[in-house]
Amino acid sequence: MNWFYSEGGAQKGPIDDSSFRALVANGTIRPETLVWHEGMADWQPLSAAEPGLAPQVVPPPTPGAAPAVGAPLPPGTVPNHLVGAILATIFCCWPFGVPAIVFAARVNGLLARGDLAGATDASKKANTWMWIAFGLGLAVQLLNAAFMLLATPMIREAAERAAVSGM
Repeated sequence: MNWFYSEGGAQKGPIDDSSFRALVANGTIRPETLVWHEGMADWQPLSAAEPGLAPQVVPPPTPGAAPAVGAPLPPGTVPNHLVGAILATIFCCWPFGVPAIVFAARVNGLLARGDLAGATDASKKANTWMWIAFGLGLAVQLLNAAFMLLATPMIREAAERAAVSGM
């Protein structure tokens, strides 16, 4: 069977069946390309003329192109800061670590819904609360150490008085 196809508004062909299939395979003839062979009433897109021959694969997105709005995004596209939030909650300052965990837990769900802006916002808030919890926890520990250092001479003096008085 001889095929004809349209390229850039010009008719190409006739080409034999195997050459036609090779052009389909290499992407020269695409699903929307108009094609015709003997026996067809009129020119049709390849996808309508030969549905089994037209590639069904969606081409990969152009590098750097933004995903379609509402399209699910893979987890990890936006950092969720969940591990840091949990560690800051356990070891530093739990009242400020809890909001960090809540915001961190929202990130992957928002990505799954394709909400990149919401996921980015939740990620930033999780990161902010994580560092607040870490900073306050560190500040409390430093104050505790300072008070211990200041109290050491007084404790030593009280211990010496107790030893002298025989208690």
